[in-house]
Amino acid sequence: MSAFKINIIDTPSTPSCRPETGKTWKIAVIDDEESMHQATTLALRNISVMGYPLSFLHAYSGEEGKALLQQHPDTAVVLLDVVMEKEDAGLVLANIIRNELNNKTTQIVLRTGQPGYAPEEAIIERFEINDYKTKNELTRNKLFSTICTAIRSYKNLISIEKSRDGLRKIIESSADQFQERSLARFSEGVLEQINVLFDIHSEGIFCVSTRPMNPPKELAKIYYQSKSEENESIVVAASQKYLNAFGKKLEQLPLDDASLSVIHQSLKESRNIIRGNDVALYLSTPSQWRAVIYIHSDKEDAINNIDPELLSVFIQNASLGLENTKYISQLLDAAFVDEVTGLASRLGFVDNYAPSLLEKEGALTLSVVDIDDFHQITESLGFDFGSKVLRAFANVLKQSLPSNSVIARLHSDSFAIATPIDEPALLDTLQSIQETTLSLQEVGSIRLGVSAGLHKIVLNEDDNCIEKALCRAEMALKQAKIQRRGETLTFDSLMEKNCNERLLIINKLRQDLTDEKLYMMFQPKVCIHDGSIIGAEALVRWHHQELGHVSPAVFVPIAEAAGLSFELDMFVFRSVCQIMAENPEFPEIAVNISPLSFNRRELIPFLNQMLATYQIDKKRISLEITEGCMVQGEGSRKKMAELHTQQWCLHLDDFGSGYSSFGYLLELPVSVIKIDRIFTWELSKCERADRLLGGMVNMLSGMGKKVLIEGLETEEQVNAAREAGLDMAQGYYFYKPLLIGDLMSAFNEKKYHHTQPVINHASVSQSN
Repeated sequence: MSAFKINIIDTPSTPSCRPETGKTWKIAVIDDEESMHQATTLALRNISVMGYPLSFLHAYSGEEGKALLQQHPDTAVVLLDVVMEKEDAGLVLANIIRNELNNKTTQIVLRTGQPGYAPEEAIIERFEINDYKTKNELTRNKLFSTICTAIRSYKNLISIEKSRDGLRKIIESSADQFQERSLARFSEGVLEQINVLFDIHSEGIFCVSTRPMNPPKELAKIYYQSKSEENESIVVAASQKYLNAFGKKLEQLPLDDASLSVIHQSLKESRNIIRGNDVALYLSTPSQWRAVIYIHSDKEDAINNIDPELLSVFIQNASLGLENTKYISQLLDAAFVDEVTGLASRLGFVDNYAPSLLEKEGALTLSVVDIDDFHQITESLGFDFGSKVLRAFANVLKQSLPSNSVIARLHSDSFAIATPIDEPALLDTLQSIQETTLSLQEVGSIRLGVSAGLHKIVLNEDDNCIEKALCRAEMALKQAKIQRRGETLTFDSLMEKNCNERLLIINKLRQDLTDEKLYMMFQPKVCIHDGSIIGAEALVRWHHQELGHVSPAVFVPIAEAAGLSFELDMFVFRSVCQIMAENPEFPEIAVNISPLSFNRRELIPFLNQMLATYQIDKKRISLEITEGCMVQGEGSRKKMAELHTQQWCLHLDDFGSGYSSFGYLLELPVSVIKIDRIFTWELSKCERADRLLGGMVNMLSGMGKKVLIEGLETEEQVNAAREAGLDMAQGYYFYKPLLIGDLMSAFNEKKYHHTQPVINHASVSQSN
């Protein structure tokens, strides 16, 4: 579009538009003026840059330029006219080069005969332009300088791309080891990357290695088969040409003396050797693994043009990869094999061995086997002896099951079995295992109790996931532990349903406890002689909008199992403090503290904080503890002594239901003893029970303890309690559990509420 021409003072020569032979730098001239093509080729003819000549490609429009660069993506420099068939044709093509052809290495030099046509800075930034010149600026010297600068930039970008690609392939090849666990495969990958990274295109590549310390199993096997000595080198990886040489000694290869000399020199001098067309790349690792990668190329230029810095980086990465390969088998064994028994670990069972067996057999019977009360063995005889028991039991399992079974130790004393035998056969096998006696030197013979859970799994069914099947077998084991300890149960869908419902209840309970959606009811304590209310016991209740009323007999044990006991107890205590603050005339309320909460170090600080917050007299709140707290050791006794020192009123709940002993009552700082309802039910039915109750009351009173009996439902029971000398009582005969409003109304009326509802024992147990 411009009449500008470059005047060249040089020897006339006919310009050639054809590329030179051999390696050249491709220069694309894209301009709609023929004179610019001729002037450019004349100005740059017979010159070379960094040892290589220039070859020229020509296009006369933006469309032709796009097609040309699609055909020649390795073009080094584009001399691009801005204004051609359209005013912005050159700019459009620059955008196509970078974004459509995704060519980030080709250097673009914009030329225009109309200075100031486009904002130079914006174009350079947007299209990554190498240079921007007006045509009258490009004299021969300036054109040559521009081309040299652009070619150097192009070469550097190509080197960076190759380095990045090489590093990526090395990393991928190293990462593959955690899948393949193969030294040979890794080494073959290294050889392949050498060809790609350094553009050698040689088939004659192999790796020879001396014997390392503690080699991986695969390499140790190669050395054993080759019967090599410590300092002898054998082929541990090879390209196609030397594939048959794998595992052979270096001296057995069909190499000439020059090639052997390069390899030996590299090993002797511990460095890379490049001699003619032979290359020996030296590798060493911290485990004294010395190796040499040998390369022979028929292209001398390929060897001479190896980048030493890139070669150094490559060798370092390859050395680390070879070193890591040594440890991969050990790492995977540590993950997949149990250290104590030598059986599969849970991970190995779930991710590897059991799925492979299922794929092969089509159907499996899974079982989870647990040694009953194994903790007593380790507590009595130590963990070392426990490990011996586990190993002996593992041997029993291996001897009792078919050889194609998979056995794993899941954790502690829990084992998993995957076997192709059917369920009845496995049940018989487990029965025989339960009857097996182990012989151990330390204690002689030992008989183990064993419980187990079973589940059948079939290939290609919806639920054939090994992990899921294992969980179901564990559900069955858990039920066996609870219902039929020492036996084997088979999984059924009801177990999973109950487990899911239990999890649902736990989640909802945790949320409602956080949101304080539970509420309180109160079981009045009365004077057995006139029925007047003298206090109450706090009872927590839960009514969920979806689940409805949930019995305490259901959610309290679930809270204990889920670790929510302390939160539940403290919710009750905080609620009682608030209610007592709102009703200062009510004399006393007792709050139950579970054994799981009793030994929490934050218990006493929390109790005192609540009293201070609501300004409650400590005499108005009693703490009820069960006999379960007493069997938890010396810590419980110290906690009770601390509470007594702080003048807390302690009640012993459920006396007579478990570990009742008058002996330990002499030492316990409790002021009130509550006789459990289980004993109450026998009153008026058995004359001995009446006499025993009278004796208990006399003894406890003689020890300075107040006595309260709970669970009174009938007039006969009330009369028997009076005759035994009791003054305080709880039970449906007097009151059902009441909301706080009803409790205060009954307290203020001071009337004897004499109703006798007909209820069963189960409903009574749930009320408290």
